[in-house]
Amino acid sequence: MKNMLLSEIIPDFLIAKEVEEGCSQNTIKAYNYDLQILLKHLSQIDVDKIQIFHIRKVLKYFYEKQYSKRAIARKIACYKSFFQFCVDNELLLKNPMRAIKSPKISQQEALPKYLSLEDIQTIFGMLDKWKGTTNHKYCRLKVIIRLMYASLARISEICNLNIQDIDISNRSIKVTGKGNKERYIPIDFTTAKYLAEFINFRQMESSEEYTPLFINSRNKRISPRTIQRDLQELKEHLGFPKEKKFTPHIFRHSGATHLRQNGMDISELQDLLGHANPNTTRIYAKNDISRLKKSYDEYHPLALNS
Repeated sequence: MKNMLLSEIIPDFLIAKEVEEGCSQNTIKAYNYDLQILLKHLSQIDVDKIQIFHIRKVLKYFYEKQYSKRAIARKIACYKSFFQFCVDNELLLKNPMRAIKSPKISQQEALPKYLSLEDIQTIFGMLDKWKGTTNHKYCRLKVIIRLMYASLARISEICNLNIQDIDISNRSIKVTGKGNKERYIPIDFTTAKYLAEFINFRQMESSEEYTPLFINSRNKRISPRTIQRDLQELKEHLGFPKEKKFTPHIFRHSGATHLRQNGMDISELQDLLGHANPNTTRIYAKNDISRLKKSYDEYHPLALNS
């Protein structure tokens, strides 16, 4: 068994994840981010010297920094995968993560947070006040927010859109999701209109074969971080309370929850969201107590006789 530093193994692990398992660039970046935190705390240490108490020291750091249970669980999953890679490649005899358990997440904590329809209408009302503006940032954010809610696409999928992925006539967009799987998502008429206007504006700026739909101030493809920053600025303009989540993902959750509340079938919702596992989509059924109550009143014998 060869002694190797933690820092020497991380690049090989990331290559294996990308090439052998086909993980997306966003997943690779997330793995690398989590492993760099581990490296920062453990420094230059031979991987076979890492013990369970080293891992718990890092997990304590996440707890003290008030990371959410879900975030800590994701990091634990990353570290388990990394050290199993070390075992499989005969760099370790045992996985030091074997006795580490993920934090228990209650059903209430597991339910996706979402904005109410009234919140969405307030946001769209604010965006409508920007009608006619030539400020690229405002034009861009108006279209991005509308598209996130209309399409339920992940923020990485939104950022990776090219103008060529938008089909205005058929009111659909083509996104590339996890595992480089492509899917087509329908959009409503007004969102298609917004996109058409924005594309016309973008095509006056560039005539490249594959033109990014959304760009930053340096004419580069926009990043999720830029959108997150713009959303926080908008949150302040709206006067939303600090505790209200206002992230790119919240619009995906909100659109999915509202579709489910309005009667969309779970399997159709799964296709829209691009979930490989139907159990991932079923969480939106748990978010919809009103629909569950309606079915209960319709089918349960006690409810029928009351």
